[in-house]
Amino acid sequence: MKKIFLFLLNILLLCSPAILYAGPKEEYEEAYLLYIAAGASTAAYSGRVGELATRYLEQDGWQIDHYVQPQGHTGIRFLVAKKDLDTNVPLYVLAIVGTESNGDIKANLKFDKVYFAGSSIEEFSANAAKQNVPNSEPKVHRGFYEFVQAGPSATLRNAHQTPFSLPDLLLTDTRSKIYLTGHSLGGAAATLTGARLISMGIHPEQIRVITFGAPAVGNAAFAAKFGPLLSLTRIVNSGDPVTGILQTLVGGYKQFGQEIKWTAPATVNDPHLLIGYLDSALKNYYDKRRQAVAAGIQLPAPTAAAKQANHGCVYIAPLQSNLPETLKADFWYMNEALYDEYQQTIPNYILSNEPTSTSWQKTATASGCKWAIQSEVNAMRVKKERNAYYITISQTVYDVATGSVVDTAIFSTGTYNLTPLEAFIHASKGINSLQHTWLRDTTIHKSLQK
Repeated sequence: MKKIFLFLLNILLLCSPAILYAGPKEEYEEAYLLYIAAGASTAAYSGRVGELATRYLEQDGWQIDHYVQPQGHTGIRFLVAKKDLDTNVPLYVLAIVGTESNGDIKANLKFDKVYFAGSSIEEFSANAAKQNVPNSEPKVHRGFYEFVQAGPSATLRNAHQTPFSLPDLLLTDTRSKIYLTGHSLGGAAATLTGARLISMGIHPEQIRVITFGAPAVGNAAFAAKFGPLLSLTRIVNSGDPVTGILQTLVGGYKQFGQEIKWTAPATVNDPHLLIGYLDSALKNYYDKRRQAVAAGIQLPAPTAAAKQANHGCVYIAPLQSNLPETLKADFWYMNEALYDEYQQTIPNYILSNEPTSTSWQKTATASGCKWAIQSEVNAMRVKKERNAYYITISQTVYDVATGSVVDTAIFSTGTYNLTPLEAFIHASKGINSLQHTWLRDTTIHKSLQK
């Protein structure tokens, strides 16, 4: 019996290399990719939330180009995000917008299937027009197909930028890899785009698709053909009805790829909303980062593009919480996000590990710091609004030597189209954009030197 058990165990390990080699470092890197994919999927949308996500990705070193359809046209709209890595091979993310207009709704409602085959746009179009193709052949949702087929007509929102040709990039440099992502309709379009690229001769190793709350795209034959070829990760929040709606209401559709189940935050009323997926991606990233640090893994330093000139060490006291019981589970993540913001904008700092901030002056003096920051987060419930809050950060900066206040700032954000954690991150970036004058103000700096 023991020999049989050991034999089966060896077979399991040989058949499961991902389980054998996955560790805290790999899990952290995967969590970072999922977080970036969720952020890019958010940035693909128009409106305030999309603009905020675009701005924050740019602050993190990403170059963002938005592609839109000409006036009066419907179809795919997307962004291309590029970041230069130390490996000299840029990282590309193409994020496709989800349902955003009446035209997108019409695309969602075209449930009938078309034949999916070809190696060029013209061949795909000709095959999609064929009638009486048996279900043993790959077929896809007509509306999703037409949405993606409109890709060549999309143009840069900023006409001064250089157009991006995805097939040319991947065919010219086989080292290049692109991550295709999107939420809902955008995720379905990302899956179809990945399948099209493989059909056009792109190596499958150059493509990975990450979707959030995406419906099934095609029939069983489509899943059977592209399941082994296309690296597809489907993020699904528990209770999201969209991921199974075509299988249930229409029939003849099948999901494929690796499914990862998350739980939408309790403050989000609809588990399909992208803000819930982004919140889960953020928390997953911070959780995996904590595990990697606990395992002693050296992680990359934060991007420092926005840092100010160094005018002295800054002691950063622990974030203080004045949150209601319903939001206390978010506090640790808020603290991590605020620390990230300080690390990106302050050149010389010490992050306190003290349990409270009451003895900051003594500790900051012993650390040789010139400045000290104390911050507090508050949340006020909006009456008659379910899960709606105003998240407020107040920050005070002290001169360590004298204990006098150098600067104060307050920034507040509502959660009408953000989760509390996302509102906090926006507020933390807002408060840093309003202050740091105490780091730049040479008058204050010189007076303190006397």
